[in-house]
This record gives sequence, C-alpha cells and structure tokens, in this order.
Amino acid sequence: MQAVMASDFAIAQFRFLTDLLLVHGRWSYLRICKVITYFFYKNLTFTLTQFWFTFQTGFSGQRFYEDVSASLSKKYPELYKEGIRNVFFKWRVVITWAWSSVYQSLVFYHFVTISSAGGKNSSGKIFGLWDISTMAFTCVVITVNLRLLMMCNSITRWHYISVGGSILAWFLFIFVYSLLRENVFFVIFVLMSTIYFYLSALLVPVVALLGDFIYQGIQRCFFPYDYQIIQEIHRHEPDDNTRAGLLEVGSQLTPQEERSYALSQLPRELSKHTGFAFDSPGYESFFAAQLGVYAPQKAWDVARRASMKSKPKTPKRN
Repeated sequence: MQAVMASDFAIAQFRFLTDLLLVHGRWSYLRICKVITYFFYKNLTFTLTQFWFTFQTGFSGQRFYEDVSASLSKKYPELYKEGIRNVFFKWRVVITWAWSSVYQSLVFYHFVTISSAGGKNSSGKIFGLWDISTMAFTCVVITVNLRLLMMCNSITRWHYISVGGSILAWFLFIFVYSLLRENVFFVIFVLMSTIYFYLSALLVPVVALLGDFIYQGIQRCFFPYDYQIIQEIHRHEPDDNTRAGLLEVGSQLTPQEERSYALSQLPRELSKHTGFAFDSPGYESFFAAQLGVYAPQKAWDVARRASMKSKPKTPKRN
C-alpha cells in the first residue's frame, strides 16, 4: 500500500497495461515530441526574422518588432516501437524543423520588405519601419498557426476554432496596441487601408508553407511512418471507438473473450482506500449483473468491503 501511494500511478490488473502503454503511452510520446519541435520552430521563425533585419541595419541594434484512434493502437502494438526508436525526436527531425524556420523567416523578411519598398499608404506616404514589421509579424502569426494545423494527425472543429481564434486574437491585440503606443499609432489601420497588406497576408504564408507542404506530401507518399500506413489502411473505416464499432469487435470474439471484453467496458468507480488509479473493488460484479454478464465477486473484494465498514460507536459514559 505504501509503495502504491508513493508511486506516480498504479494499476490493479495487468490487462490495464494494454490501454496505459500502447494507447496513452504512445499518444503521450507523440504529443510531447510535436509540442517541443513546434515550440522550437515557432520561436526560431520569430527570432530569425529579426536576425535578417540586423544585416540591413549594420548590426546597430535597431529593433524590427515592437517589443512587448485508441483501438488501432492496440490492434497494431508495433506502433509503440516508434517511441522506442525515438522516431519523432531524433536529430534529423529537429534539424528539419530548424531548416523550415530558417527558410520561412527569410520569406517573411525579404518578401515583405521587398514588396513594400515602393508601397504607399492611402495618404501617399511610403511605408515606415513599423508598418513593414507589423505586416511581417502578421504573416508570422498566420503561418505558424496554419503550420500547427498541418502537423495535426486529426483535425476537429476545435482545432479550427483555436487556430482561427489565435489569429483573430493577434488582430484584436494590434488594434488596441496601435491606439496606445505612440510609435505604432494607428499602424494597423493604415496597413489595412492598402492592398499590400491583404496580398502579403495571403501570399507570404502560402510561399512560406509551400516547402513544408511538398515535404509532407513526399514523406507521406514515399517514406511514411508506421502510423501513417495504418491511417491509410483504415481511412475509409468509421471510428471503431463508437458504439457500433464496439459491438462489431465484440461479435468477433469467443464467449470467454466476450465476457472479458464486456468487463473491460464496464464503468469504473475509484476506491478511496486503495490508492490504485484503476481500482474498482466490488463494483465490477454489480455493473456486470446490470448488463447480464456473469462476474462472481472476488474473495479479496468481499474482504476489503468488510474492512471498509465503519465500526459501531460505543456510547460515552458519564
């Protein structure tokens, strides 16, 4: 009991290892790798765009920006080997993301500065430093958020909401910020009155992401990861985590396997006395009976429940 309470997590039965290791363990590895590589990519892209500006200013220190599917994982346990081989966080992967940042930062800086060199706002004045840098940063925000969608294995409406919300949040911020800061006063209002801003916001992210799009297409077609092969095999199949999928799986099992499978789908209730993260003493037989599945109570369940009963209080003597 002390060992369980001192551990990060514990399991009551070995059959829970399947979900814990092959599903949640593999998902955790993929998410961590993508978060870390995307973190480096995003910050490199932002920083290098400023770095290229220093060459034009003679390293004077002038600022460019104003500072401020579970079932398939169990069906194909070989997928877990991707984490053992460190497929998604080897040096080749990190270097690829870094190179993408270098390329995109060059696109952000040179495309925006060159295209805006002769540009004029609605009052006939040429664009200044903060006009160009705000336009470049807008392109950075749009691109890195779209790149986030490209790296997702599955996309739901919440992905669109979060990505679209992030881009919208930047526009809301710069609208308010340009009203408060003197050196960028009304800069976004001036930019949005010109055609240069809309063309840059549309074309620069496309050019910046073109290399990633081509790379991902070639990689998926000719050098796919194991999980991508599984995705292609089952791409026309419905999600078997649904009720229909579970019934279909159950129909392919033997009677003994059906019983074990039915028990694995029973609702769980955590015990407050054991410390097991997946423990459910005594509740398995109850829920099984409700579903018409025979699951006799275990002796240790009966003994544990008996030990949990509170002892009768003795009356106090005067």
